[in-house]
Amino acid sequence: MANNRMLNEATATVVKGQAKPTGRVLTLPDVLIKTAACLGVVLVAAVPGAILLASSFILYLGLLIVTMIVGVVMMKRAPIHPGLALGYSALLGLIVGGFTSSAVAYGGNVAIIPQAVVGTAAGTIGMLVLYSTPFGKKASKATRLFFGMLIGYILIAVVSVFSAVFFGAGNGWGLYGMGPLGIILCLVGVALASWSLLIDIGQTDRALKMGADAAYDWTFGVSLAASIVWLYLEILRLLGIAR
Repeated sequence: MANNRMLNEATATVVKGQAKPTGRVLTLPDVLIKTAACLGVVLVAAVPGAILLASSFILYLGLLIVTMIVGVVMMKRAPIHPGLALGYSALLGLIVGGFTSSAVAYGGNVAIIPQAVVGTAAGTIGMLVLYSTPFGKKASKATRLFFGMLIGYILIAVVSVFSAVFFGAGNGWGLYGMGPLGIILCLVGVALASWSLLIDIGQTDRALKMGADAAYDWTFGVSLAASIVWLYLEILRLLGIAR
């Protein structure tokens, strides 16, 4: 996701000694606690999101645009203030709620929600295991290639939205609902979300080893949470379409 660039800037700032000191070195528990806090806010905000956004595509689209703008702002404000990180998590939660409700409606089975949660947990564990390998460590540094592919994927997603809204393509799923092509696009989305998480894991690990300042705990925490949320959404869409 876009937040990975924010992590690059944060790491570079730490290396150059430009971070505002807190008198404390960043630790793994710091990052895990902030990640959990952000995910907790996502879960809470998902409830009103499912109620308010499921029946209003325009409201959902507007919220998605606002969330993207806030994400861009965060990239330029490292280290991130706790309020901004939690506010961004709340926006993600609203999106999660709306998307989940729609996915269940189109997929026709609420069982895809726990399946997506299990898949997200498995994917997260898988990325942690992959990062322990030489290939995983190299892949976590390939941010330019990742962002190049991400831009292409976003363009496809925009085309998919317009095809669904104006032409009813894919039974509401757009390009993602168009048979084998849609399944391939879903798998690409899952792969990119997993790669985003791998990059976040790698940058967090390197920052910890370099003795990053504790001021960046929310920066790394919210980015990890955002990638996990993205992975959940992609898996949920894949399950909804596969059914």
